[in-house]
Amino acid sequence: MAEQRIPTAADVGNMYDQSTDLLSEVMGGNIHLGYWHSDEDDASVEQATDTLTDMVAERLGLSSGLRVLDVGCGSGKPAVRIAGRWDVHVTGITISAQQAETAGARPEVGENSGQVAFQQGDGMALPFGDAQFDGVYAIESFLHMSDRGKAIAEAARVLRPGGTLVTANPYQQGELDEREAEIVAANRRLFQIPPLGDAGTYVAHMENAGLKVVEVLDIGENVRRSHTLAAAAIRQATETFDDAFTEQLTEAADIIERFGDLPQVGYGIIVARKL
Repeated sequence: MAEQRIPTAADVGNMYDQSTDLLSEVMGGNIHLGYWHSDEDDASVEQATDTLTDMVAERLGLSSGLRVLDVGCGSGKPAVRIAGRWDVHVTGITISAQQAETAGARPEVGENSGQVAFQQGDGMALPFGDAQFDGVYAIESFLHMSDRGKAIAEAARVLRPGGTLVTANPYQQGELDEREAEIVAANRRLFQIPPLGDAGTYVAHMENAGLKVVEVLDIGENVRRSHTLAAAAIRQATETFDDAFTEQLTEAADIIERFGDLPQVGYGIIVARKL
């Protein structure tokens, strides 16, 4: 299989400019996977994606009045939820112009504790000075970055000493055969993703950035249902589009479902602190 082109920040931004509305509808207003506690957990997609947001926030060690950075803020829903529930101020950045506009139109936008602010920006070159935030989180955004080491170093740079970085990302665990590798490649093309990497690579980037990793939580099986439900929702959405777009969406749904079925696709929450 030929080596895939590494997507640029512009590629990722364009992809989300075109897909944010649909993905947000499919994922309960969020644009990340959901967490189910067990096979018997009957939570909705919205409840499950909100649960994942809360799991990230709980690891930030938040208290009233702190300032937090959301790298890859998507629709803005996670930032609004965290700001309101923990009474902090969250600044969200996104590479997508549409996401920045959509999130920025939320009524919760403001500069006080419990409010949010949004802007367009590149996670590999954060538009902030050193040590400006008490916490930084990135939910499925480092996944898209062509230089994850630089992105993590930037997150460490803007953290204050004692601050916490929390990431949540899919990654690869184990070798792929030719069929499995093609499934991963198709998903990478669909979502503008560089090679997936593994959990150890993320940990190494954090340590190289001067952070101390304090938790690596594997939740791959808890989020796997997201792919099946997202694929089903996308197939249902095809009823409202013309034949040409319906074919594209159907193909995308098939890719998402096959990708989520791979046991080598893991998912982890990684927590690191700035000393």
